[in-house]
Amino acid sequence: MKGPFLYAIIDRGQCEARGITTVEGLVALTEEVIAGGASVVQLRDEVSTAVEIFEAARELSEVCRGRDVKFVVNDRLDIALATGADGVHLGPEDLPIRQARQVAGEGLLIGASAGTVEAARQAVKDGADYLGVGAIFGGKASKPDASAPRGVEILREVRAAVEVPLVAIGGVDESNAAAAIGAGADGVAVIRGLLRSGKPAAAARGLCRAIGSLS
Repeated sequence: MKGPFLYAIIDRGQCEARGITTVEGLVALTEEVIAGGASVVQLRDEVSTAVEIFEAARELSEVCRGRDVKFVVNDRLDIALATGADGVHLGPEDLPIRQARQVAGEGLLIGASAGTVEAARQAVKDGADYLGVGAIFGGKASKPDASAPRGVEILREVRAAVEVPLVAIGGVDESNAAAAIGAGADGVAVIRGLLRSGKPAAAARGLCRAIGSLS
């Protein structure tokens, strides 16, 4: 995960709110954001059954594998392993990182959410390969339980404390993505900004240009 990179989050709940209600629709969206330059794709699904998440993850994993893009499943280590995903992203209320590493071994990327320097250090100590740091500029529109915006200073603080890749999340768009990278993030995670315009490939391309991953 070498920066700068766009980490596209395919949030099923938000997709359904915008009329993308099938796995085929999720696949098409994923193909668009990859065409726009995303090099990591995460499936985040807090509305479906385990079987439905598995079916979507299996399809998205295949799409990403065929395009040399990392695929990550949010929350669900079991589904990440069952679908051949590259990684899993774990929040503070998910399976502890240390136990996830024991189950998954060293071959699976494990990402963790960290909003403080202390949390970042502990996550890396427990075995996290990368950290999602936020909320940087906002985030409650996409994740109602997101923290209040911390600004780019938290990126600088975490960057000084750990050496793993950092992904800025929370209200990131074309206008502020470069500031996140400049403050120490290796990548930017975007949910709503990829869906808002109705042109996900163009939105992804604009973000990649903003962070310097596209000419």
